[in-house]
Amino acid sequence: MTIRHLTIFVAVADLGSMSAAAASLYLSQPTVSQAVRELEQHYHCLLFERLGKILYLTDQGRLLLDKSQEVVMLFRELEEIMWN
Repeated sequence: MTIRHLTIFVAVADLGSMSAAAASLYLSQPTVSQAVRELEQHYHCLLFERLGKILYLTDQGRLLLDKSQEVVMLFRELEEIMWN
């Protein structure tokens, strides 16, 4: 698991779809799907329920989202501090 995985996960959760997250992050949709699959494999759980093209966070997904948002925000703050 990397900050990249968490950033992608947060984007998918916020935007509600893999394709929207891919577009916002300038990544391909398969890259985004792979990152989410890798997180699910890493944590041995489903993070999203997939109903057609609509994604719903599972309970574990909500837990991960809460902490991931914090981590991503802290990482961005660190990057800003170190590059200024």
